[in-house]
This record gives sequence, C-alpha cells and structure tokens, in this order.
Amino acid sequence: MALSKMTVMSKTPGMMDDFRPIMPSLIRLLAGVIVLIVAQSVVLGFPGIAQSIPSTTMTMATVASLSIGLVATVVVLKFGTQLANAVGAGYRSMKNYAPLLGYFFQIAALWILYSATRAVTADFFTSAPWAYPLIFLALAIMPTVRVVVSLVHALEGTNERKQSITRQQF
Repeated sequence: MALSKMTVMSKTPGMMDDFRPIMPSLIRLLAGVIVLIVAQSVVLGFPGIAQSIPSTTMTMATVASLSIGLVATVVVLKFGTQLANAVGAGYRSMKNYAPLLGYFFQIAALWILYSATRAVTADFFTSAPWAYPLIFLALAIMPTVRVVVSLVHALEGTNERKQSITRQQF
C-alpha cells in the first residue's frame, strides 16, 4: 500500500526548532512590512500622482504616503507587540526583557507615524515648528515610563518585600 511506503520524518531537533515559538508572529510582521513597502513603491510610481489637490498645498502622493504610513504604523504596533509577547512566552530567559522588545516596536510605530504625518501637518505648524516634535515626544514618554516600571518590577522579583515608610519609623 501507499501508506506503508511513507517515509517517517526525523524526530531529531533541527536548527529552526529553536525559533518555532516566534516564527508565526515574525512572519506576519515581515510580510506586512514588505507588502507595505512594495505597495508604497507601486502607488508612488503611478503617473500623475504628484499633482496637487485643488485648493490645498498637498499632493496625491502625500495623501497616499499618509494612508500607507498609517497602515504601516498599525502593522508594526500590532505584530511587533505580538512578536514581543511570543518571545516572552517562548523563551524563559527572555521573559523579563520582552517588554523592552515591545517598547522598541512601540517607538518604531511612533517614528513611522511621525514620518508619515510630517508632510501633511507641515502647513499647520509653520508658526510653531517646535510643537510637532514635542507632541511625539510626549507620546513617546508614556511607553518609556511604562517599560521602565515593568522592567524594574521584573528585575526586582516578586519574592522581595517592598519597604514602605510608616509613621513609626520616623
């Protein structure tokens, strides 16, 4: 019979078995980023894309770049944090540092959003050019504080007692 002639695959661990826990989320992230880069290259190559929109200073290329940048921000934020969670769940030695990897993807998503919206918002911030970077700096402080607090708590461990100052200690 044909079933008896099937070869049995080896049960020995291969080189890629170590990466098996993170492969689905890594593939989603890389495929999403590659598809968006190709889409942006194709869309920006259309003839007439550099024409300006009537009664505005923006072009169709600016709007296309903005929309692709917004989608790229969502892709990096969603799949990057999934990758960070998979690394933390799949590798016990990296469990304490998974929030740091998630932080990296949050900051990368903020940078993509900053770059994508710069051309559209340039006209709004001509009188105060310092305000646009300041908005994104304020947005970047929130995940920074959160990741520092979670890393400190993870490195301190849960077995250690936290000291608090009471009135009797004064």
